Amino acid sequence: MFDSTIEIPNGDHQARCDARFYVVRDGNQPLLGKDTAKELDVLRLGVPSDRNQIAQIVVKSTFPKMKGLKLHIPIDKSVTPVVQHARRPPIALLSRIEEKLDQLEATDIIEKVDQYSDWVSPLVVIVKDSGELRICVDMRVANRAIKREHHLMPTIEDFLPRFKSAKYFSRLDIKDAFHQIELDESSRCITTFITHRGMYRYKRLMFGVSCAPEMFQKIIEQLLADCENCVNFIDDIFVFGVDEEDHDRCLRKVLDVLRKHDVLLNARKCVFKVTELDFLGHHVSREGIRPAESKVEALQSFRPPRDAEELRSFLGLATYVSRFLPDFATVSAPLRGLTHSGTPFVWNEDQETAFQKLKNMIADVKHLKFFNNNLRTRVIADASPVALGAVLVQFPHKFNDTDPYIICYASKSLTATEQRYCQTEKEALALVWAVERFSIYLLGRVFELETDHKPLEMLFKPSSRPCPRIERWVLRLQSFTFSVKYRKGSTNIADPFSRLTEHRPVDDEDMEQDEKFLILAILESSAIDVSEIEEATINDAEMILVRDALRSGSWYRPETKSYEPFQNELGLVGEIVVRNNKMVIPQGLRRRFMELAHEGHPGESAMKRRMRDRVWWPGMDKEIARWVATCEGCRLVGLPQKPEPMHRRPLPSEPWIDVAIDFLGPLPSGDYLLVIVDYYSRYKEVEIMTKITGKETVNRLHSIFRRLGFPRTITLDNAKQFLSSEVSDYCKTNGISLNFTIPYWPQQNGEVERQNRSLLKRLQISSALKRDWQKDLNEYLIMYYSTPHSVTGKTPTQLLIGRTIRTKIPFLRDVETNPSTEEFQDRDWSSKYHSQQRENEKRHAKESNLKEGDRVVMQNLTPGNKLATTYDPAECTVISKARTRVTVQNQQTGRTYQRSSAHLKKILDREEQLQPSTHSSSSQDFQEDHDVSEGVGRQDQPTTFEEPKRLGQDKEQPGPSERPKRMSRRPTKFDDYVVDDESSDP
Repeated sequence: MFDSTIEIPNGDHQARCDARFYVVRDGNQPLLGKDTAKELDVLRLGVPSDRNQIAQIVVKSTFPKMKGLKLHIPIDKSVTPVVQHARRPPIALLSRIEEKLDQLEATDIIEKVDQYSDWVSPLVVIVKDSGELRICVDMRVANRAIKREHHLMPTIEDFLPRFKSAKYFSRLDIKDAFHQIELDESSRCITTFITHRGMYRYKRLMFGVSCAPEMFQKIIEQLLADCENCVNFIDDIFVFGVDEEDHDRCLRKVLDVLRKHDVLLNARKCVFKVTELDFLGHHVSREGIRPAESKVEALQSFRPPRDAEELRSFLGLATYVSRFLPDFATVSAPLRGLTHSGTPFVWNEDQETAFQKLKNMIADVKHLKFFNNNLRTRVIADASPVALGAVLVQFPHKFNDTDPYIICYASKSLTATEQRYCQTEKEALALVWAVERFSIYLLGRVFELETDHKPLEMLFKPSSRPCPRIERWVLRLQSFTFSVKYRKGSTNIADPFSRLTEHRPVDDEDMEQDEKFLILAILESSAIDVSEIEEATINDAEMILVRDALRSGSWYRPETKSYEPFQNELGLVGEIVVRNNKMVIPQGLRRRFMELAHEGHPGESAMKRRMRDRVWWPGMDKEIARWVATCEGCRLVGLPQKPEPMHRRPLPSEPWIDVAIDFLGPLPSGDYLLVIVDYYSRYKEVEIMTKITGKETVNRLHSIFRRLGFPRTITLDNAKQFLSSEVSDYCKTNGISLNFTIPYWPQQNGEVERQNRSLLKRLQISSALKRDWQKDLNEYLIMYYSTPHSVTGKTPTQLLIGRTIRTKIPFLRDVETNPSTEEFQDRDWSSKYHSQQRENEKRHAKESNLKEGDRVVMQNLTPGNKLATTYDPAECTVISKARTRVTVQNQQTGRTYQRSSAHLKKILDREEQLQPSTHSSSSQDFQEDHDVSEGVGRQDQPTTFEEPKRLGQDKEQPGPSERPKRMSRRPTKFDDYVVDDESSDP
């Protein structure tokens, strides 16, 4: 019998209790009793009442994390946070993605984010070779704000002295190493990512964080600091001993330390007590250390060159390291002779002997250097039609590429699927494969990636949007820090490793899985099957030329010119051409896609968004705009046309020449206000009327004109009082011209409409304060008459009668001087100029393309029911057009109407507009297609301000600085003017 304290991990805490144990010889009862098990919460009797509690017991199994450790990621606060949009996942994989997210959340690796986050990165799903999904986060943008850890990553040279007398070796692999490090609360925001189910963030260290390798290396080094005969490179731990007893003692110590800190190992990858082992690219055994066979295997497998071009490629590699090769010129002489122009390529015994001797000299381990952490490092990669090649080199000089040290060679045959990739994809695959192949040398350091394919410089930048295949390859390199450098192909020493390697067929079953995933990622459920798109692409003449151009890199054919600006974004998935994550649709299927996308009658913008998310072809946006414009249903209910550019009314030469009138009311008292405004002085008269018949209107006008005289023109709307015979006869008798505005277009009489708004404001104030509104109206008019106008700078009475009326506020008349009339005229002109520019841009005004003979439909402007369409379906014909005034005739009834051009919509002929467009090779057309495909909207060109022409004048009026002091003629019609938008309030 003995007493002991029991402590076991239970979820996020340690369960602990004191217990007494009874030891019975040959007993068969368990040592842990029921009461103790219940106290430790490892035994539960009965069924919990809460179903959620049952689910937690069954499902939740927290992934292990290192005890007592929370990692802080240093973030540069000066870097502006970036919130990226979510990327649409393929519908076929939605359920599997959700299961993976649930699994990560249940194991305490990620957590839901409900609040705002400064940093948001997109989720990218990758299908593993086993068919499982890997959840990745595109951290390329966020990594800009993460500071690198200043910790030196070890190399084999750092470990060599410790391996000197070792005879037994073990290698331990940490399972999902980064996920066993918990992140500090303040560091989790940088890992936030967005999915179709909302936002999540990592609670553990994740792959893709740029500083993760150095931080993890530092943590494991600190954990194993007290362990003898033990080294580690990130998640690989190497234990050794001079004899079996020494090895076992050291291994036991390492395992105790890992167990103490709850570090989980991957049993499948662990190797225990062996006499030889590969570690960091070297073969370690009791005999010593030598480079792994894989370092020179690619070079030793070179086949003899088959033509002069392949021979030049091999000699380029040999020349690169010639300083390490004794008698290089003599040995290579038989080979160099075959590269001369005019010399037939005949490979005989002398060439074979020289070739084999050069191979052995280059592969001699005495000339292969150990990796040095302090030297500049470069990975050189290249791709041929059948293989990939790579060379790892270092330079002793910081800025000089002379005297290179060769560290390692590598080559890889391409599978049948990989051989069908376009050249850009092959070159990108070569870089990714080379970095992963040499990852033990490159993690945690800055290095150069050299390629002879210029587009890769742009495609490997964080801001690029390559096709899905290249994008997922680039994401595999998130933990590396590198820069892509372009050098011409003749200097690429990796070229012979991609060309001279014996090609061995490789099973591409896994790559076919990748092809299937790409199709799922690009095309969601559609009425058009993927096989139909592939068949149409194979049979389409234009697509055949595009595929050939992608594989050859030659875009000289006229049919491919419209695709050339996007060549770095194009790729192949099987036989289907893709641009980024969108399929390129062949000519024969484009109309069907348009019909599918316009189901439900989306507008132009919505239809573009719907199409851009899935498919693309040159000029697609233009064809969508034509399709929507020619849809009869969309035409009848569409938004009104944009107004034409504003034409401002010139200031009359004298007061009370041009006036405008309008009615305001009815007021709550039943009264109406007749308002008349002078365009020159902005002086206005207001008459209170109880009846607004034509006869009463004439009486009130006559009362005003009796005092101020008859004007030459009156601008007025189409109210029935103004259209009466009494008003018409009165004006005709007194020589007054009536300028009626366009029906339902009050903007043309804007001056009086603006004055009405000011009047209404004062009447509302009076009503709110329960005052006498007629008295307040008189006070307002006195104030208005004696206050300088905001545009002219003069009071209305001063411009009308030559003096400012006397008010309650005194002033010294003797101080006031009469300024030149040119001053306020120029101020008026300047104000109208700037307001015209502002309003034209604000309203997106553009010139109407209507002309005589066009077929149009008119906007419904009379009150109707809720289901009335925006436009009347009756077709009309344009008879005449003067500025914005358009006269149209109904084709059925023969009636004529006058409308503003903004009330009319032109009817387009679908068959003419939807003819398949042939893509011109002009650079302008390519630029237009490029702008449209990228979703760049075109803004209307700003309207140049012109002084409106007077009636009877054919020549343009001069600008404000050139205008004569007096206008020779006065306007008598204002059909082509729209109103001023200036403020008339003081």
